[in-house]
Amino acid sequence: MTKPVFKKLTFIIAGMFICAYSSAQSIEQSVGNSFLRWKISASKNSIKIKKEGNDLIIQSLDADFFNRFSGEVAKLNLNNNYHSKLKFNAPKMAGGTYSMDVELKDESIELFSFYKNDENSYILDFWVNQDTVATKNAAAATPKIKLAKLNSTKKAPKKIIKKKPVTVAKAFTPKNNKRDLVSPQKIKQKVKEENFRDFRYGAAFIWDYKAQIPPIEQDISLNEKAPDYFYEVKDRVLLDDKKEAHMQLSINFFKKEDWGLMTRSINLYEEKYGSDKNKFINDFMKATSMIKNTIKSSVNPEYTSQLGAEGEVLPAEDYSTKGVRAAARNLLTNIVEASDEYALSKAVLRYLIQFYRNENDHIQALGFAKNLYVKASEDFDDDMIIYSSRVILNSLANLRQIDKMKTFLENKAVKRVLPAQEGLAYISFVNLFEDKASQVLADFTVNKDSLASPIHPSILYNTAEAYFRKADYRKAIKLYDDFLDKYSFLPESSQARLRIALSYDLLEADLKKVLKLYKDAINKSGNLAIRFEAKLRYVGLRVARNRRPSDADLETIVFINAQDAEKPLIKDELKHLLWLTRLRTFIVTKKYNDAIAYLTSLPTETLRPVEQRTFHADGAEIVLGLIQSAYIKGDYATAVKVWEIYKNKYEDKVGESAYLNFIVSDSFVNLRLFDSYKRAVAHLEKLKGNRTREYPLWVETNKDISTSDYIVELNMSYLLEQDNYKELEQFLELNKTNKNINYNFYKALVSYHNKKYNEAVTSTEVLLVSPNANNNLTPGQNKRMLEAYLESLYEISPAKKFREKTAALIVDLQRNNQNNDLDKMISRADYLYIESLYSEKNPDFKILGMKAEEFLTSYSDNEYNPRVTYLNGIAKVKSSQQEAGKEILQKLLDDNKTPDYLKGLARSELTSLKLKEKTL
Repeated sequence: MTKPVFKKLTFIIAGMFICAYSSAQSIEQSVGNSFLRWKISASKNSIKIKKEGNDLIIQSLDADFFNRFSGEVAKLNLNNNYHSKLKFNAPKMAGGTYSMDVELKDESIELFSFYKNDENSYILDFWVNQDTVATKNAAAATPKIKLAKLNSTKKAPKKIIKKKPVTVAKAFTPKNNKRDLVSPQKIKQKVKEENFRDFRYGAAFIWDYKAQIPPIEQDISLNEKAPDYFYEVKDRVLLDDKKEAHMQLSINFFKKEDWGLMTRSINLYEEKYGSDKNKFINDFMKATSMIKNTIKSSVNPEYTSQLGAEGEVLPAEDYSTKGVRAAARNLLTNIVEASDEYALSKAVLRYLIQFYRNENDHIQALGFAKNLYVKASEDFDDDMIIYSSRVILNSLANLRQIDKMKTFLENKAVKRVLPAQEGLAYISFVNLFEDKASQVLADFTVNKDSLASPIHPSILYNTAEAYFRKADYRKAIKLYDDFLDKYSFLPESSQARLRIALSYDLLEADLKKVLKLYKDAINKSGNLAIRFEAKLRYVGLRVARNRRPSDADLETIVFINAQDAEKPLIKDELKHLLWLTRLRTFIVTKKYNDAIAYLTSLPTETLRPVEQRTFHADGAEIVLGLIQSAYIKGDYATAVKVWEIYKNKYEDKVGESAYLNFIVSDSFVNLRLFDSYKRAVAHLEKLKGNRTREYPLWVETNKDISTSDYIVELNMSYLLEQDNYKELEQFLELNKTNKNINYNFYKALVSYHNKKYNEAVTSTEVLLVSPNANNNLTPGQNKRMLEAYLESLYEISPAKKFREKTAALIVDLQRNNQNNDLDKMISRADYLYIESLYSEKNPDFKILGMKAEEFLTSYSDNEYNPRVTYLNGIAKVKSSQQEAGKEILQKLLDDNKTPDYLKGLARSELTSLKLKEKTL
């Protein structure tokens, strides 16, 4: 089960700077004769209220509500009869959980809470438990119960631990009413500076690991030993008896391992004497000989690799021996069912139990263990009672027959012989299996001082898992470490290593350390399923959460391609984690088309709601990435098309993005689809009073302003696209104090079109010097603004000043001309630079000619080439290169593509030159 993980960074919410969207009071406090009541006005799903030990915790994902709520709580007169102090906690990352911790006066304060639907309010009643007060002093004199009983109705006492939050500011108390303003801009800047996103952005699904069944040591190695390891076939005494003498002969062959003569001797005995009291010994020798013959077989067997139930690699088995051993087991089973000799039955049962345990056939192992338990109880064999009890409990645990386990553990004979730690280990398994993690922790807390070292592995492992499920990761790490220190040879060591890495990850430890721990889990895991999970979590951290993954980081994506041995082990939880991690590698590498194709192919409708929402939220960001990419390129038709295809599938299923709605609305404007624009902006206006989606935030957006500011920006874009400069200028004046909108961008364009060139230049330069970090212009907007700026400069600036600014502008344009989409503007700037040289009162014709030739070389096919060619000709004529100049001008006259006005100028210049020559 995926568990919510709330990570908190304690700091103070500034109550006086709340962006409230409602004037209604969030909390009312009233005092009764025997209780204190809080009435919190909030929708049922907007907050979560829980009591943990001596703390009341109120959590919310709604930033607007929590800001208003925390400010009102801070103004309350704290009642010292019930409350000790308050702490307000905000998320480290945008979109996280806000919470308020109310530390109650002591353990005697109880809470009763309920929701009133008719008033849309939570009611919290605090009252004093007089019984707790009365028994508080007496508790010190009462001895503690050190052993928790499974069937006890009383819960083990829980030790209340006050967690120290990580603080960056002084906690607010009634004596300290100073409040520090937490700036959203500072938080955003901090996020941008961090190289890695938080845990939610990686391999984020977490589920419970199975409780560990107390392990049983192997009783016998079946690859080396046979049943005679447990039972000695004794020599016969009465050799004068023909039967006994014949039996001794068979026994001699048995001890010499001369299996052929032994078998012949036994067969002759059975033909002569039939089935008598020696049948069971003869069958035992036959079965043993068959088993030993397979052990010492010189035949080269064929091996097939096998995996255990949990994905661990099992030793290969020689399948050619199966038939022989099956026949031997039939003989042994007959002995158990018919023999009255306890020693012989015990030996056979121990062998059969070990065989079925190796085969994971828990039903057969349970049946034979019960048989051994009965026979051992009748013979008062405590060692075998203990052994058979362990097998019974182990088999019941594997068969998930928990009620039968509880009943068996209550058996007085079992309690008498089973070691105390082992009993507690099975109790921890039962409680954790039934998801009673609190009971596991309570039992451990009560008993830990009395547990002799080394503590039973199942106690350590199951308690560590319980701490992990309760999000107490530091304590989980300590117990997992103890488990690995003493029991690294057990199969669950793989789970322990991964849990340690995951715990450090959730605690936001040093990422280099976390990555190393994930590597250790990959390299040291014998469990292939755990190894694959570790790979996914490693890629989730190193790639998906990495804001700037390197080529080396991206190479690790190959880890999520399961090996052949791993594929059969990818069950539901692991499969969903694989889907999420692979999807996020597409997102982080900005392969949005691949991401949407992959997401569309996933059967997300089969997932649990919380998992569905995670995929839908990522899907909404993928759609945003696709739309923003098209929008920035100026491909507005694609932006709108993607929106129409995917908005119902992803965007509508999570909190809506105001920015995405802005892009779509502005795309309609640029496509001049004004009716569609009006519908889109009307929908955007409805988002004003609603909390919009804050997580996940995969795509770096061009703008991050409020919904109302987006609407202002759209109104200006709409008026600009309609060339309605009069209304746009009036609208700008109404919003001139709004620093979130791109006021100077629109002001520059309006001024340029109204031929107020000085204002156009001033507005543009203000924007260039101090751009709005939260409201960036698109490349198309930048281009449009700079074109107006260039023309305005040319109109008003002195020639020398114009050339200085234009030269700097050309360098910037060339540096940012990655897709050659600025070629036209660069050529225009170069052209105006040349015209500026020519416009001087006393032009430097040598420089003019040089710049003109550079232009003609750089732009072979350009609309300004005829004019620049003419200026080049003039420059040559005026710089003592008359023949070259005359040739250039003559070519202009002869070129049919030369505009008529330039032909007239060229003809006039050539005529003037001829007149001068005649005069001379």
